[in-house]
Amino acid sequence: MATYRNLDKTPRIFFLPGDQIFPWIIISAVSYFFVRKVFGFSWVWVITISGWGIGTWWVLTWKGMHYFFGRLVSSPHWVRAIVEYKSVLNHGQSRSQKSRRSRWQKG
Repeated sequence: MATYRNLDKTPRIFFLPGDQIFPWIIISAVSYFFVRKVFGFSWVWVITISGWGIGTWWVLTWKGMHYFFGRLVSSPHWVRAIVEYKSVLNHGQSRSQKSRRSRWQKG
């Protein structure tokens, strides 16, 4: 059984999770552009904002995106009910035609 010990592990680049690298690069680039180029702040602010964004992303996607974001979507409440079928195509029929037809089908 030791042959497949790495089968269920996630990919890593050194100590960093492999699926987090590209979002971190995007977060760092966006924070660099806005903080350094648009607002003209120093590198300390770029690193701080980038670290905050990376940390937030890591916390939100720690066990997978579905772990956090799945809580925001409520599960459907299924109820079994017996309801009379109402056809959309025969919606314009008068009430008397419906009652005549249902009496004819019963007898």
